[in-house]
This record gives sequence, C-alpha cells and structure tokens, in this order.
Amino acid sequence: MRVSDRIAARVEPAPALAEKTLDVRLPLSLKPDKVGVRVGIMRRLASSRMFALGDRSGVLRSAQSRSGRSFRPDVRQRVIVKALISRHGGRGAERGAALAKHVAYLGRAGAGLEGSRPEFFDRASDDVHPAEMIGGWGGDRHHFRFIISPEHGDRIADLKAYVREVMARVSADLGEPDLVWRAACHYDTDQPHAHVLVRGKRGDGRDLVIPKDYIAYGFRARAQEAAQELLGDLSRQDAERRVWKATHADQFTALDRRLIAAVDATGGVEDGVGGTDAWTALSRGRLRHLEALGLATRQGGRYRLHPEMEPMLRTLQVRRDVIRTMNQRWLEAGGEVRQAQPGRLQGRVVKSGFHDEMGAQPYVIVRDEAGVEQYTRLKPGVAPPSFGQEVAFAVGQRGVATIPQGRSNGASL
Repeated sequence: MRVSDRIAARVEPAPALAEKTLDVRLPLSLKPDKVGVRVGIMRRLASSRMFALGDRSGVLRSAQSRSGRSFRPDVRQRVIVKALISRHGGRGAERGAALAKHVAYLGRAGAGLEGSRPEFFDRASDDVHPAEMIGGWGGDRHHFRFIISPEHGDRIADLKAYVREVMARVSADLGEPDLVWRAACHYDTDQPHAHVLVRGKRGDGRDLVIPKDYIAYGFRARAQEAAQELLGDLSRQDAERRVWKATHADQFTALDRRLIAAVDATGGVEDGVGGTDAWTALSRGRLRHLEALGLATRQGGRYRLHPEMEPMLRTLQVRRDVIRTMNQRWLEAGGEVRQAQPGRLQGRVVKSGFHDEMGAQPYVIVRDEAGVEQYTRLKPGVAPPSFGQEVAFAVGQRGVATIPQGRSNGASL
C-alpha cells in the first residue's frame, strides 16, 4: 500500500462515527459572556486579583507559609483605593444635600494643582461645571465615592489621563461602557490623588450594584495595573523604603497581620533580638512602635500584643482627627472646645465639615446657650449643617449625634 493510501485510510472517518452529527463547541475562553454581572466580573479579574493582593499572593505568600520568616519586597506599583456607598436619605431636595456639600468640598479652593481650585472632569470633558455634574443624581437610591491614590502619583505626568484609563477598565468590568462618573484631582496632600463619583444608575435605568469583592479587590487591581504600565517596577531601594515605612505606621498593616499570625499558645511573639534576617528586623521595629502606642507589652524576650490591637489601630486615626479638629478650633476662636457628652445638644453651628476626604466622617461644633463650644461626630452620610444654623441633636453614648425624632434642623428651632 502506498503512503498516500495509508494517509487517506487514517483520515477517513469510521462508519460508526460518520453517521453521527458532530457537536462542535467553542472553548470557554471564546464563548460570549452570558453569565451575570458578578460572575463575569470575577472571571475577568481572576488574574488581576492576585495582582491586587500584592505580597499576600503568589511566590512570596507560599515561601512565607513554608518557612515563616522569608521576605522579599514587592516591587510592583501600589494604589490605595477607598470606597464609600452613599445612600440618599430624606425627601425632595434633602436627598441630594449631602452629595451637593461633598461636591462643594471637592471643589474647594487650594486643593488643585499649585493651590488652584480643582477642575471636575469626566470621560470626555475636562471642564464639567460642579452645579451641573450631579444633575438628577439626588433622585437615585445611592451613588459611589472613590479615592484613587497611587503610591507614586507625583510621578504620573497626566493624572487625569490615568484616572480615565482606570475608569475605562472599571466600566468594562461592570459591563457599563457608558458608566456615568465625575472626578477631580487633588494636590493638597503628600500624595496627589483623585476623587471619583460614580452614579448609582445603569444605562438602562436600573440601580447600579457593584459586588463587594470588586470594591475590595477589583477596583484596586485595575488602578494598580494602569499605574504599573505607566511607571514600571519600583527600584529595590524604593521597595525597601516602603516596607520600612510600614513599621512606623499608626494604622493596621500587613506586618500587624503577620505578627498576629505568629502569636503562640501563650499569647506571645518573639521580640526578634539577635536575629539577622529581614523579617526579624521588620518585626522588631514594628513591635517597638506598637509598644510606644501601648499596644504591645514586653515580657522578657517576648512581646504580648493587645487583644484589641487591630480595632484600636483602625480607629486611632479617627481619634487623632478629632483632637486635631478641636485644637484647630481652639486656635481659631481662642476658647475651649469640649467633646459633647451623651444627651441633648442645642445651639448655633460655629464649625462643621468632614474628618476625611471621602465625606464619610462628618462633624459639627455647636456653641450652646451657655456660650460653650461642643464637638460631636455625625452619622456617616449625613450632610453637616451650615455655619450659623440653629440645631438640636441627641448625642449617643458613642459620641455620635443624631437629629431627635420629629425634628428637623433649620434656621430656627
């Protein structure tokens, strides 16, 4: 038999198979996305989530779990993304009051480049008028607030273009090519950053719901991808400086998470004295800082961590913001400012605002009938009253004030 005949015999289908209809299917990677939004987003972010987790994923995580002491600095770009879902409460014009005040805060003078007033922009325009940018949003159920803060934002030449690229990727993940968003870039802190407001409506009029996992990981992953493409890897020196900076941070860090995991059955962790590896040096520096904060106690060659270390670190910045606000008011007015005690607080507003740029921590300072100025926090999402407004609040046990039932704060009580 010739070679060509043998090939033809092999190619010719068997009689049993020739009678069957072939079932041709595309591989999963080529199938159109017919799944729900949540599943689709998670599929698209399967690789990006590992990127977003940084040194808690991949080779470094495996090495750490094997030895407990391995360390290798992460040289990829990092981006801090803060998110808040702001629900619209009240009726009529009240529904958009908090959003309008937040927009006014974002557009304040001095927050823009070189002390100018920041410009609002969106997907296509560089000059969006603040009063028009949120028209109709007040009637929605909610909106989203994001802060995008690249670790090396000062090295990004065009921050607006970077934000647009991030939001284009987010829009694609959400399956909303016409996602409505507005943004402003701020340069009044050590790190240039952008505030992004996303409307809580889809293009078809339905409420926009963003999965929690995407808010926690996906958004940050897209922001880090875009920063990585622009700036590339960090130098070894910058990467080591970033890690060492975390040892003195007054907030909960990845180092704290690892220290908690290293606590033994007696509730202690080694002090690291005498060790020469990188992790030992980092843990020693972090433990000394925690000791200075009163969150770790030395016991011989070991440290005992405070059982409430994580929540205390997470609220430390809030407490410091409160003290700073009260001291600033004391310098402005030259009089004492007290923290309001549980009970009724009534008087005239002398100062109000937010402790954070997200607008999630509103506060107010009220001068009561005796002339004493008192500070209190407000519930998240509440628009702080304006200067000179007469108000009445019920201050709770945790120092958070609410409007008494059946009342509404206005020009007069």
